Amino acid sequence: MKKTIIFACTSGIATSAVATEKVVQFCKTRGINVEPMQSDIGTIPKQDGLADLIIVTSAVKYEMQTPIVNGLPLLTGFGEEELLEKIVTLLTR
Repeated sequence: MKKTIIFACTSGIATSAVATEKVVQFCKTRGINVEPMQSDIGTIPKQDGLADLIIVTSAVKYEMQTPIVNGLPLLTGFGEEELLEKIVTLLTR
Protein backbone atom coordinates (compact mmCIF):
# COMPACT_ATOMS: atom_id res chain seq x y z
CA MET A 1 0.00 0.00 0.00
CA LYS A 2 1.37 3.44 -0.95
CA LYS A 3 0.32 6.61 0.87
CA THR A 4 1.40 10.23 0.63
CA ILE A 5 2.01 12.22 3.80
CA ILE A 6 2.83 15.92 4.00
CA PHE A 7 5.18 16.72 6.87
CA ALA A 8 5.07 20.38 7.83
CA CYS A 9 6.82 22.58 10.35
CA THR A 10 7.49 26.29 10.60
CA SER A 11 10.40 26.25 8.14
CA GLY A 12 9.63 23.04 6.27
CA ILE A 13 13.08 21.63 7.02
CA ALA A 14 14.13 20.88 10.57
CA THR A 15 11.58 19.25 12.85
CA SER A 16 9.49 17.84 10.02
CA ALA A 17 12.55 15.90 8.83
CA VAL A 18 12.79 14.13 12.21
CA ALA A 19 9.09 13.27 12.11
CA THR A 20 9.39 12.06 8.52
CA GLU A 21 12.07 9.51 9.31
CA LYS A 22 10.18 8.03 12.26
CA VAL A 23 6.85 7.78 10.42
CA VAL A 24 8.32 6.36 7.21
CA GLN A 25 10.19 3.65 9.12
CA PHE A 26 7.23 2.74 11.34
CA CYS A 27 4.82 2.57 8.42
CA LYS A 28 7.26 0.38 6.51
CA THR A 29 7.04 -2.21 9.30
CA ARG A 30 3.26 -2.18 8.80
CA GLY A 31 3.42 -2.69 5.04
CA ILE A 32 2.73 0.94 4.15
CA ASN A 33 5.04 2.62 1.65
CA VAL A 34 5.05 6.34 2.49
CA GLU A 35 5.76 8.98 -0.12
CA PRO A 36 6.78 11.94 2.08
CA MET A 37 6.36 15.58 1.07
CA GLN A 38 8.16 18.28 3.06
CA SER A 39 6.28 21.53 3.54
CA ASP A 40 5.86 24.50 5.82
CA ILE A 41 2.81 25.50 7.84
CA GLY A 42 1.94 28.45 5.62
CA THR A 43 1.80 26.30 2.49
CA ILE A 44 -0.38 23.41 3.62
CA PRO A 45 -3.75 25.07 2.88
CA LYS A 46 -2.73 25.11 -0.79
CA GLN A 47 -1.81 21.41 -0.55
CA ASP A 48 -5.15 20.24 0.80
CA GLY A 49 -6.17 17.11 -1.08
CA LEU A 50 -2.67 16.32 -2.37
CA ALA A 51 -1.92 13.77 0.36
CA ASP A 52 -3.61 11.13 2.48
CA LEU A 53 -2.48 12.77 5.73
CA ILE A 54 -0.73 15.90 6.99
CA ILE A 55 1.54 15.74 10.03
CA VAL A 56 2.49 19.07 11.58
CA THR A 57 5.05 19.85 14.26
CA SER A 58 3.75 23.39 14.83
CA ALA A 59 0.29 24.58 15.82
CA VAL A 60 -2.19 25.05 12.98
CA LYS A 61 -5.72 26.40 12.95
CA TYR A 62 -6.71 25.46 9.43
CA GLU A 63 -9.90 23.60 8.58
CA MET A 64 -9.02 21.19 5.81
CA GLN A 65 -10.38 18.07 4.13
CA THR A 66 -7.09 16.19 4.52
CA PRO A 67 -6.72 14.79 8.07
CA ILE A 68 -4.13 16.67 10.15
CA VAL A 69 -2.34 15.25 13.18
CA ASN A 70 -0.02 16.97 15.60
CA GLY A 71 3.39 15.31 15.30
CA LEU A 72 4.90 16.83 18.44
CA PRO A 73 5.06 13.40 20.18
CA LEU A 74 7.48 12.33 17.43
CA LEU A 75 9.88 15.00 18.66
CA THR A 76 9.39 14.62 22.41
CA GLY A 77 8.89 10.86 22.60
CA PHE A 78 5.87 11.32 24.91
CA GLY A 79 2.93 9.53 23.31
CA GLU A 80 4.99 8.62 20.24
CA GLU A 81 3.88 4.99 20.02
CA GLU A 82 0.21 5.93 20.32
CA LEU A 83 0.59 8.57 17.62
CA LEU A 84 2.32 6.15 15.26
CA GLU A 85 -0.53 3.67 15.72
CA LYS A 86 -3.06 6.46 15.06
CA ILE A 87 -1.21 7.38 11.86
CA VAL A 88 -1.36 3.78 10.63
CA THR A 89 -5.07 3.64 11.46
CA LEU A 90 -5.74 6.85 9.51
CA LEU A 91 -3.77 5.56 6.52
CA THR A 92 -5.49 2.18 6.41
CA ARG A 93 -9.12 3.18 6.83
